[in-house]
Amino acid sequence: MTIFQNRRPAELVRGLLLTLFIAAAAFITWWLLKGTWLTVSALLWAFIYSIVLVNLFPKLTESQFKPGVEFTSSRLLRFAIGILGLTISAAVWVKMGPIGLIVALANLAFSFGFGLIFCKYVMKMDSPLAVLIAVGTSICGSSAIAATAPAIRAKAEQIGLAVAVVTLFGLIAMFAYPFLYNGPLASFLGQNRSAFGMWAGTGIHDTADVIAAASQVDGATSLAMSAKSVRILMIGPMVILSALLFRRLSQESLGEKLKVSTPWFAIAFIAFTLVNFAIASSPVGGSWSSFDSKFLSPAVTFLLAWSFAGVGFKVRFSSIASIGVKTFLGGMAAAVVAGGVSLLLVKLLWMPFA
Repeated sequence: MTIFQNRRPAELVRGLLLTLFIAAAAFITWWLLKGTWLTVSALLWAFIYSIVLVNLFPKLTESQFKPGVEFTSSRLLRFAIGILGLTISAAVWVKMGPIGLIVALANLAFSFGFGLIFCKYVMKMDSPLAVLIAVGTSICGSSAIAATAPAIRAKAEQIGLAVAVVTLFGLIAMFAYPFLYNGPLASFLGQNRSAFGMWAGTGIHDTADVIAAASQVDGATSLAMSAKSVRILMIGPMVILSALLFRRLSQESLGEKLKVSTPWFAIAFIAFTLVNFAIASSPVGGSWSSFDSKFLSPAVTFLLAWSFAGVGFKVRFSSIASIGVKTFLGGMAAAVVAGGVSLLLVKLLWMPFA
């Protein structure tokens, strides 16, 4: 199967060129504003531009650009995340350490449990919607929702609501985490960049939001993605757990074999960090470091910005506006608790041993 199967070539190319143009504009904006109070990463600018564009022109991606936008926001994004590992040494896993692994898994378990109980029993949501919000908040946003929805027979409306509310609070987190780190939480985290990376990687939902937030703090991306990859690799077990819990909550037999997709991009990310470490430790390590800083890292960053331009097209204010009070409050509580507990775990458990 090729990437062009079932896609209209002209519309695919138009979408690719549109998102490519946005990524280029994002890099130009970053370069022009570098050193000013508006200094944010090119990834974030790509997000902002595409969000503004799709909401000013809602029909933009409905037909003539849709295949290309879908490709950049899915396959290209996963590819870029995978090869991001080539720019990060596996030594970061040592820095994260077993305590970091415990923090990531503990926060995943707590935020999933809280989200499910709060949405189901406090906000009185239907079981599928409660499960989707819990799994989206605790693991990796819309990707986890998409993987879990078939296993619990979620309806299209429930999937849409879960994606909308998780996207909303993931988007807020993308801006809020760097602001809090540089402002109100500056003394709490001691301006520790590694601690911010751990916090972003364990507390923010979508992988794209984690990268965008971590890129605002120099040196935070490697740890953020390492912590995030632990959560991504839990998609399979969490889909099975979600299905079992749904069966218990609804007293319904699913009556079919669960299908769990493999998060290959997370596996690729980890494998490439090992490749980076091996090359950097070899006799050609100096040349590799120069190649990485001059060519590889900028190229990967551009690929991510290109992907983010596609992801931003999925953020439609009209969908967010239709969330409803119960779903909004449920998603907000789950997001705040996930971020808050993650922050405390990083501060009290991880930082003393880092």
